[in-house]
Amino acid sequence: MNRTRIIMLLTLATLAVLAAVFLPIEQAVAALQDWAAASPSQAMAGTLLFIVIGFLLMLPASLLMMLAGFLFGLAKGMLLIWLAGLLASTVAFWIARYAARPWIERRVKQRGLFQAIDRAIRRKGFLVVVLSRIVMLLPFPALNYTLGLTAVSFRDYVTGSNLGMLPPYFLFVYLGTTVSNLTAFLNGAVDLERDELIVGAVALGAILLAVALIVRTAARTLKAELAQVTDEPTH
Repeated sequence: MNRTRIIMLLTLATLAVLAAVFLPIEQAVAALQDWAAASPSQAMAGTLLFIVIGFLLMLPASLLMMLAGFLFGLAKGMLLIWLAGLLASTVAFWIARYAARPWIERRVKQRGLFQAIDRAIRRKGFLVVVLSRIVMLLPFPALNYTLGLTAVSFRDYVTGSNLGMLPPYFLFVYLGTTVSNLTAFLNGAVDLERDELIVGAVALGAILLAVALIVRTAARTLKAELAQVTDEPTH
């Protein structure tokens, strides 16, 4: 993960906090949090459906992932996003492969990136899916449809997607929990000590660094895989 992407993530988290504090959405946010607290099962089911639809419609995946952390915390938020990602990626795969293949092909297949991914997947399907997910080569929803057009097997697609998305899931869900905590802090609902603030900042920095290292390693490996197939003659 390069410096630009890290800055974008921090900016996104800051804007989300500012929006939650200063824009007239406080009542809506409070209602969502009350719903999650009063009816956790219904709230999780409703949020799960909303996120799945959001993924399929290619809404900003980072915000959807942060929503899960904001409403349900890290553990439940991760479970929710994992289930939503599994459902959305499965549905998108079959839509791309069968239901809407001609329409999606016209928008994807002529791109050089797709050609390289498709040829690499024919060699090492599972590995390429995992790496493309970790690197976030394309936004999560768009990559669902793109991979559905490749020669990847459904098994490699599902297992590779759900393994490769774990670092992005964790990062954005965790950012969602920090938005919730910071919003409560800025509204005076909680009184954080200086040491707690330092620990939270260090934890966030450590998570960003760990994800950055994972993404950097995956990016190098994926680049090498794509370079191999790009240099090969087509048949």
